[in-house]
Amino acid sequence: MSRRALLGLAAGGLCLAATPARAFTLAGTIWEETGRLAKLDPYLLYAVSYVESRQDRKGRTGPWPYAVRTTVESYFPEDFKAAMDLIHRLPSDEVKDADLGWMQVNVRWHGQRVADISHLLHPGINLRIGAGILREALDSLPGDTARAIGRYHTWMDDARGRDYGERVLALRERLRRA
Repeated sequence: MSRRALLGLAAGGLCLAATPARAFTLAGTIWEETGRLAKLDPYLLYAVSYVESRQDRKGRTGPWPYAVRTTVESYFPEDFKAAMDLIHRLPSDEVKDADLGWMQVNVRWHGQRVADISHLLHPGINLRIGAGILREALDSLPGDTARAIGRYHTWMDDARGRDYGERVLALRERLRRA
């Protein structure tokens, strides 16, 4: 094939790549991989993490992997080290009730799923554990997806849980259409 033909194919390929069918995709991401392993829609997983740990950084909004929410305040440390420094400075009673990472995994209810709570601030581990919790919530209430998703956030308050689940499902649909 001539050099000109190869350049034309390359240029055409770049144009196709520059105009994707969707502006937002989770293909090839940790969300897709974790969703596949947990038998979850990656857009649902992303929507839960977005609702749980959303943070605005440099004009972009998305889930924040180092989010720490206590009963007193929410924190968004810059990185793993800063998050761990924060955990070590917080009173122990705040830490034991804290929600950590992308999926805001609660230390009191789910801390036993890891050898050390620092693991909950590792994005991949946090996402896998959160996916497992979400899978359990969905399996606990087949036929009522919104309420089941709500159990991820609050197991005991059905009205609050349903509201949460409906917000997550609405966001998932917006993400799929983006």
